[in-house]
Amino acid sequence: MQEDDAEYLKRLGFDSRRIAHRYRTVLEAIDAFLCIKKLTRVITIDKKLLKTAVYDYFVDIARLKEFHRTPAANFEKVHGYMAYWLLRRKPLQAGTASPESAFVNELFITSYLTSNLLSEKGIDTSKNCPSKAFNEFQSLLMYNLQYRPVSQQSLELMAKAFFFCGYDFER
Repeated sequence: MQEDDAEYLKRLGFDSRRIAHRYRTVLEAIDAFLCIKKLTRVITIDKKLLKTAVYDYFVDIARLKEFHRTPAANFEKVHGYMAYWLLRRKPLQAGTASPESAFVNELFITSYLTSNLLSEKGIDTSKNCPSKAFNEFQSLLMYNLQYRPVSQQSLELMAKAFFFCGYDFER
C-alpha cells in the first residue's frame, strides 16, 4: 500500500502546522490579489486544488532534501517550486469565461513570485515605483508562464538569476 502525501511528510518530520501555515499564506496572497485586481466576483478559489498544490510542493521539497541530504531549501527553490505547483494545479477558477479571467493563474503566479522575490530583497513595491526593466521582466515571466514549458527548476533558476544580475529594480 502506498502512503499518502500527509503520511510521507509526517514520516520525514514535516510539521502539519508548517503545511497549514503555507496554505494560509498562499490563500491570503490569492485573496489580496483578487481584491486588488477586482476579480472577486468572477474568480473563485478551488481550495482542494490549492491544498493539493501545497502538498505537492512539500512532497517535492521533501524528496529533494532527502535525496541531496540537505537540511533546508534555499528561498529561490522555495518560491520557484511553490509557483510551479500553483501553475500545475491552477487553483483559481473562472465561473464564466471573460477577458479578466484569462490566464488568471499565470497572472497571480507572476505577482506571487515577483512580490516574494522583492520581499526577499527588502524592496517594498508599495513605496517604490517599478522600473521599466522590472515591468519588462514581469511581462516576460507572464508570457513564459502562459506559453512556454515551465519546470520547478526553471523557475528556481529564474529566481536565482533575479538576484544574480544585481540590477537595482527601484531605478
